[in-house]
Amino acid sequence: MSEGPARPIPLPRPQAAPRLQLTLLGGWSLHCDGAGVAVSSNGQRLLALLALRGRTQRDLVAGTLWPGNDDQSALANLRTTLWRVRRRVQGAIVGGGPEIGLGEQVSVDVHELTSTGQRLLRQEPVADWAAIGHTLARQDQLLPGWYEDWVLAERERLQQLQVHALEIAAERLVQSSQLATALEVAQAATVVEPFRETAHCAVVEVLLKQSNPAQALRHYRRYEQLLDRELGIEPSRRLRELVRPVLGDHVRA
Repeated sequence: MSEGPARPIPLPRPQAAPRLQLTLLGGWSLHCDGAGVAVSSNGQRLLALLALRGRTQRDLVAGTLWPGNDDQSALANLRTTLWRVRRRVQGAIVGGGPEIGLGEQVSVDVHELTSTGQRLLRQEPVADWAAIGHTLARQDQLLPGWYEDWVLAERERLQQLQVHALEIAAERLVQSSQLATALEVAQAATVVEPFRETAHCAVVEVLLKQSNPAQALRHYRRYEQLLDRELGIEPSRRLRELVRPVLGDHVRA
């Protein structure tokens, strides 16, 4: 009796790569499949830098993270930090050549904020402006308590993108008569950038459209006092003209 065809030997299924979630907004944290992962201070700085800048030349990473060291010492620190991070969290950092970057399984909260803001700047269609506005308004500051030059630069860049996106969302919400959400979004923009006048103009415009001139005036007065106290200047003609119907001749032309 002839034997039938040999049955194929089942191969073991490849193990799924762990899901890594890196949080930078409101503070640094890393989770692997939902469980928190402790990483050294240098490892945190390295992961944060790669998350914010993408794939980067090793020498640039070393020079940014250890600016007071000579090139060889900085690169040695980078090699040590890379070894420790890779040993602690497999797949978090990839790249064996001159460039290194985060692995594909690492998701970063900043990337969602950045992509949302860039969509608005490109004027791509948005199905739910209220949801977009709430998402933008809820974002925390990037790495609070970190004061290295590269962090400050990235924080400023992200804040400018966020506040601009918030202003766009507030304008679209006004156009669709969603005034309550528009006010929340415009006020969030003034929290992100307290001195940015276009954000305060958006708040005043929404309040006036809500037929709430008293609150619009109070907001204008607070902003006027902030500018005088901190910068020694007064609001621009555009903002003064917005509240002129309320204040009349009490506002300078």
